[in-house]
Amino acid sequence: MVSNKNNPIQTQKVLPDHLVVEKVLNGETELFEILMRRYNELLYRTVRSYINQDSDVEDIMQDAYVKAYQKLYQFKNKSTFSTWLVRIGINEALQRKRKFKNYRTTALEHESGILQIADTSVMNPENNTIYKESVVFIEKAVDTLPQKYKIIYMLREVEGMEISEISKTLDLTVSNVKVRLFRARNMIKDYIFTTTNTKNIFEFGNHKCDCLVELVLKRIQGMEFS
Repeated sequence: MVSNKNNPIQTQKVLPDHLVVEKVLNGETELFEILMRRYNELLYRTVRSYINQDSDVEDIMQDAYVKAYQKLYQFKNKSTFSTWLVRIGINEALQRKRKFKNYRTTALEHESGILQIADTSVMNPENNTIYKESVVFIEKAVDTLPQKYKIIYMLREVEGMEISEISKTLDLTVSNVKVRLFRARNMIKDYIFTTTNTKNIFEFGNHKCDCLVELVLKRIQGMEFS
């Protein structure tokens, strides 16, 4: 078993955020990696709510982390570090959008719920393929949300952030957050229904139909009416 004694990242990664911040400010700058790894996904999903191009998202994430590092002394532990970082990520994303006014984001024409996806831990290859396709479909649905709804949906339904924390992070009232979340869910539902042809579900044609006809014909061959 490899010892973690000489690896500060491994030995300190269980520390709460404010203590990690304190240690970084006191000179253990390598521990900033802990915060990055801890919140990479949250920051990605935050920025991705404003910018659709992954390459740009990663650039903005880098800028956000650099800004957070430079301003780390301003973190006073009055809010969670994640909330503080999300605000920086949003600011960086908005600055990028203002800088490139021609940057195109997906527009929405309809006002779209939570689609549950199965656990992949016990999936056969076929189900795993279906899972991956479902994820891509849901990501496309979320991308159709207007920005003000997308960030709410991403933080609540994807990240699981509490409504009260989202309210503080985005400087919105709790009721406003709830209303936007409700609308975002309905928009995604609308997207799902309008982009899928429900008339074709549970079809029983082509190969299935041929097989059944063949099996029945074999079974009734030679039978008499009773």
